[in-house]
Amino acid sequence: MTSVIILASAGIISMFVGIFNAKRLALPLVLLACLAALGIVMFRYNGGYDGLLNNMLVFDDYSHGFNIVMILLTMGVLTISRYYYKDNIEHLSDIYALFIFSLIGAILSVSFQNLIMLFIGIEILSIPLYILATSNRRNLFSNEAGLKYFLMGSFASCFLLLGITFIYGTAYSFDMNAIGRFAADNATALPPMFVVGCVLILGAFIFKISAVPFHFWAPDVYQGSPTVITSFMATVVKTAGFGALLRFLNLTIINNPGVWQEIVQVIAILTLVVGNILALYQQNLKRMLAYSGIANAGYVLVAVASAGEPTTGFVLYYLASYGVASLLAFAVYTIVKDQTGTDTIEGLKGLFAQNKLLTITLALAMLSLSGIPPLAGFFGKYAIFANALSTGMVWPVIIAVLGSLVGVYYYLRVMAVSFSGGEMNKVHVSPGYAFVLLLTAAILVALGVMPDLFTELIA
Repeated sequence: MTSVIILASAGIISMFVGIFNAKRLALPLVLLACLAALGIVMFRYNGGYDGLLNNMLVFDDYSHGFNIVMILLTMGVLTISRYYYKDNIEHLSDIYALFIFSLIGAILSVSFQNLIMLFIGIEILSIPLYILATSNRRNLFSNEAGLKYFLMGSFASCFLLLGITFIYGTAYSFDMNAIGRFAADNATALPPMFVVGCVLILGAFIFKISAVPFHFWAPDVYQGSPTVITSFMATVVKTAGFGALLRFLNLTIINNPGVWQEIVQVIAILTLVVGNILALYQQNLKRMLAYSGIANAGYVLVAVASAGEPTTGFVLYYLASYGVASLLAFAVYTIVKDQTGTDTIEGLKGLFAQNKLLTITLALAMLSLSGIPPLAGFFGKYAIFANALSTGMVWPVIIAVLGSLVGVYYYLRVMAVSFSGGEMNKVHVSPGYAFVLLLTAAILVALGVMPDLFTELIA
């Protein structure tokens, strides 16, 4: 809880920094707050808040692992934003404050012990993003992205609230321990209203992770939103969504797979098929990354459906590797779009001749997303597939492997185009931005070469 207090204080101070015309101080302030929060989480210091709000929040080993990944990814996004917003400091302090508030919502979403706190966490995560998505007011696509995200997000919130209502109406409690005991005591004959409530809450999570059939918002919102906002959605928000989903399942109906497992398997298969096939036809790089994000949600859902003991660790490792690779891809896209104006895959022709660093780091991101060894993406997929096979999920794994083969084509297409010849304006990379790219690429390689390093970090 101490980390949440530090982050909230930094977000509030950031807004006041803007009032006093010291907007340049906002980024160092929020980065220092994230660093302090990261240290507190890693050293398990909760400041004596364990019984806060009647244990509606629980900061345990599970939430600590997800919090570490989300804070690190947020620090990466904030660092990239320094260059994205270099010529535009209007409302800059407010933007950073909204980033921090959304991160707080993500932390609450994976730390809930009460359905009320789950709803509050999801809303704190989402509402700042509705504003951030439409923060480029002079861009009609950004306005459209914010409106679509708001409307679809509100619709998903209705699902979540209605599901919470149904569960409370049968279990007579918002507390997850009480709900879990109710589910265990009635395992052979769960009330239909309870089952419907769980399915509705599952639907709300499906929206957050942009899985089929609630995936339609993702390509338009990813393309229209400012790139740093898109990178935050693709990494931190997706990690928070899966963390909250797994926590909900683990605390309620994980031992009653007949209620949810087949539904998740079907959603995983549909998500894999739709995401990979539609990604093949995309010419815009951000839309391709959006559909690939949908496909990657399908891979993680395969792990969720397997419901094995080590599932959480595999999911967290996969989300970390996917998040770092996506962050690296968006970092390259940000500077290329800024200096050349291109946002298409074909527009990357000649990138290798103009800037070899950008090309190589983009290639590393694409190779990891493809699942090529020895990068982190390969080991993430291998762990998920092996775990699913050990629980008898043969067909979902077969479809996931076939989907990975399709993914190799459109990821390597980006890589091949960037290495091919063509005319492109010179792309200049500042020393600071080059350091960020190299550091992110090094983390991606380290996750693959030394996966134990990741487990030791979150442990």
